[in-house]
Amino acid sequence: MVVTAQLIEAACRARDGDSDGSRAHIARAVALLDGDLGPRVSRRISDRGPRQIQRGGFVAWQSRRLAAHVDANLGGKILIKDLAASFDLSVGHFCRAFKRTFGMTARIWIKQRRIEFAQGLMLTTRASLSEIALRCGMSDQSHFTRSFRRVVGETPSFWRQIRHAAMEERVTELAFPGTTKPIAIERA
Repeated sequence: MVVTAQLIEAACRARDGDSDGSRAHIARAVALLDGDLGPRVSRRISDRGPRQIQRGGFVAWQSRRLAAHVDANLGGKILIKDLAASFDLSVGHFCRAFKRTFGMTARIWIKQRRIEFAQGLMLTTRASLSEIALRCGMSDQSHFTRSFRRVVGETPSFWRQIRHAAMEERVTELAFPGTTKPIAIERA
């Protein structure tokens, strides 16, 4: 669902003329499909060719295990101390290794994963925003709306409305070529 959300977001950015934003979302979708878990995963190609693990970060299997654990528990409380304990690390060492591997703090990364999951749910289900908020581990809809707006820059209802309108327009265009007109949705 997260990959779908990234691709739809890329299409919306392309429609709005934001080619850089579109490329970024496509790159994120491809990275997710390739198994990369964050915006800056520690694997880098050196001039000599082989992959090198960034010093002080997690190795690939630890990153995958961490992401799988977080994704499986997005609906509940995820404590940093529990994540650190699962790797038998102190909280401080875990946080340093996490930031070196993913390029951001664990709390921010988890919040972004929750928002990406919510975007997938908003595009693929008819669930209310309050239901989606609870399924994503947010305490209530207002908490979800505040977090979503900070990460995405729009409210969840506006984001969902725009994407659904764009998908409906595309489906209509595919079914009946040349019959659709540009959609103008005003922000409230």
